[in-house]
Amino acid sequence: MGNPIALSLSAWGTVAQLVIAVAGVVALVGAIGQLIASRLNAKRERVYEYADRITERGMLRTASLYMDAWESATYEEFKALDREARTDWLMLPNLVEEIAFLYNRRLLARNVAAELLGMYVEDLWSVSVPLVVGLRQERNDPTVYSEWEDMQRDVPHRRSKEVRKAARRRARRKLFRGD
Repeated sequence: MGNPIALSLSAWGTVAQLVIAVAGVVALVGAIGQLIASRLNAKRERVYEYADRITERGMLRTASLYMDAWESATYEEFKALDREARTDWLMLPNLVEEIAFLYNRRLLARNVAAELLGMYVEDLWSVSVPLVVGLRQERNDPTVYSEWEDMQRDVPHRRSKEVRKAARRRARRKLFRGD
């Protein structure tokens, strides 16, 4: 009987190829994982950049003035403004529409965006309805600010899911600590 561990040269070649193939697959899986992690990080970073932009002192002041104005304003009053003033009033809705566009295409971390920006999106939408309706009618285009509308519909569901998840995590910690 020969040594059971002794392999022929061709058998060692097959083992070496198998080891190389396994190492290649492991490297590929690692690279895919790193790519996914990098993309998720980029999506979160984008949300943080927009959150910083919206929460700048000047932008908060603009949002406050915008919301105060649109609580009682009509689209006709908006149309009566000069072009520069109308452009200024559209700056904030256009920024929110940009954020919503990225959100709806999953180019932002949606849970993070809902948590950090959701309140602004919903509050601004609630006072902007006269503006949106007026722009849609004037342009005969129902898609004006539709990204924003879709995001403001999705945000409460996403935030409530996060609240439920956090409550479950707290309950599990409490259970395992024996509180």
